[in-house]
Amino acid sequence: MIRFISLLISIPLIILIAAFTYKNAQLVSIDLFIYQISLPLTVILLFVLLMGFLLGYIFNLVTLFSQKATIRRLRRKQEALHGLSGVLNKSDK
Repeated sequence: MIRFISLLISIPLIILIAAFTYKNAQLVSIDLFIYQISLPLTVILLFVLLMGFLLGYIFNLVTLFSQKATIRRLRRKQEALHGLSGVLNKSDK
């Protein structure tokens, strides 16, 4: 059943991608200061989309690693304070 649903989703998606490629097949010239290249508009758009995904993923990873470091630091502080409260509770008795 899942394969059928996947097929139902994939076929229209492939048709949309093919139509997009067909409608945007004209060559576009890009000037890169040193030299100039001509590529189909579809290739350029898909490349830019891929670069956007990659940059978003990289920034997300940086944020994730930063948050994990903060969590580790806070857990160490929590353990230190928990140990300190145990020592203080023993000295009160």
